[in-house]
Amino acid sequence: MNGAKDDTENFLNEQLQQLIREAKQFPAADENPIIRAKRRIALNKLISAIRSSGKVSHLTNWISEPNYQDYYNEALQHTFIEVCNKIEQYNPQYPVMAWVNKIVQCRMSDVVKKDKKKGITMLPKNETISRVLSLDEMKKEMSSCLFVSDEEQLKEIIEADTGNYLKSESINGHSSITLQVILLMILDGKKWKEISQKTGIPIPTLSSFYVRRLHKVIAYIKKYL
Repeated sequence: MNGAKDDTENFLNEQLQQLIREAKQFPAADENPIIRAKRRIALNKLISAIRSSGKVSHLTNWISEPNYQDYYNEALQHTFIEVCNKIEQYNPQYPVMAWVNKIVQCRMSDVVKKDKKKGITMLPKNETISRVLSLDEMKKEMSSCLFVSDEEQLKEIIEADTGNYLKSESINGHSSITLQVILLMILDGKKWKEISQKTGIPIPTLSSFYVRRLHKVIAYIKKYL
């Protein structure tokens, strides 16, 4: 049994170290927006793998705290940000999860100390996407599904278009009006009327094209979480 457990943990560690190597391929200081987007995509894949591993410490020594879950959620967010910011400092001689859980422990201690000193900080709850979204909601909801939920990151992922999925989907008879083009207009805050005027395509055609592909777009974005 212990041998099988060791094999599983070794396999997980190899996977996580490979994701770290992928992220390190793209220097944080690089000004190229495509490089920045690829780095963020790689880091989001790493964070997603860490979160789904089941190996993140639950810090049960704090579980008796009345606000334990809020403390823990905040500590995790700080941990994931620190992992992304300090990925170059990771020493491959140590297991990835040992490094991660050491950070979790430190950040949890910080959160508890801060709360006891300054009072409880209410944390926003994560939102899930469970319905068809309107055009006006697209920017807000797609941003909320990302680990680092800023507009710049979402725009970089769409511009990078790994796999060329967004560029390959275009409106019939208008090869230059791709899904990527429409999504970037949406992120710029344009409404149906403005997009129609700019592209010369009727609103019903735009709307139908958009709605039919929306769930695929959400799935595409989530691949890089």
